[in-house]
Amino acid sequence: MESHARHCNHVMHDLLLHMTGIRQCIFAALFTCLTSGTGCLVAQDGAVVSRQASVAQSKGEASWLKQTSEQQGMVTNSLFDVIFIGDSLTEFWTSIGKAVWPKEFAPLKCANCGIAGDRTEHILFRINRLDFRRARPRIFVLLMGTNNLGMTPPDPPEEVVRATLLAASLLAKRYPASRIVILDIPPSGREPHSPLRASIRRANTLLAQASLPAQASLVPIYDTFADEKDHWRDGLTLDGTHFSAEGYARLAAILAPRLKEILGAK
Repeated sequence: MESHARHCNHVMHDLLLHMTGIRQCIFAALFTCLTSGTGCLVAQDGAVVSRQASVAQSKGEASWLKQTSEQQGMVTNSLFDVIFIGDSLTEFWTSIGKAVWPKEFAPLKCANCGIAGDRTEHILFRINRLDFRRARPRIFVLLMGTNNLGMTPPDPPEEVVRATLLAASLLAKRYPASRIVILDIPPSGREPHSPLRASIRRANTLLAQASLPAQASLVPIYDTFADEKDHWRDGLTLDGTHFSAEGYARLAAILAPRLKEILGAK
């Protein structure tokens, strides 16, 4: 009996050492991700999954997969001249921006494929996964990168721009008859001199200097929301990141005429 107890104690001791080793490995991998500037995720089984802004990756959550599937159904069953793709700044057009969406964009046959919380890698995954051929869009509108620059640790602006250019290139290759309108990244955070703002301005500078696909164009929107001292203009944001209803109206005043011009609409 005593021998059996000693055996059990040894087994438990070895198991605890094994579990400690696993925790140490996970911590080491996390530390490497955090200090190298490369983001990472921890899966439910404890495994560390590396991530990169310009490498397509599923978010994997059931609600996200359901929303992606619903978007596929939408663009499969209806024709759309314009498809918006992005994160919450895009998704909230039809909620916070609902005063202007029906008036300015619904008549242009626009579909909203924004999902709140999406980073560039999730948007790339959806661009890879979704099939827009039956919708026959004439224009794609891209707005992406805010969540990557605002995460901890943030992605480098260079990597975020690389992801945006990749998204535009993928759409250009798959839908050569479609035009692509890229919006630069709006201000985020209340403090104009923060590292986040500096990263956004750097990303926008790189976007402005980048070589875009022939059918793509850049629409700068940062200065629409930031004043000459780089503060948010009054009334245009809810929380320092998301647009207010007036913010969406101000953006619509810039974007709707550009879309109408491309579509030849009056």
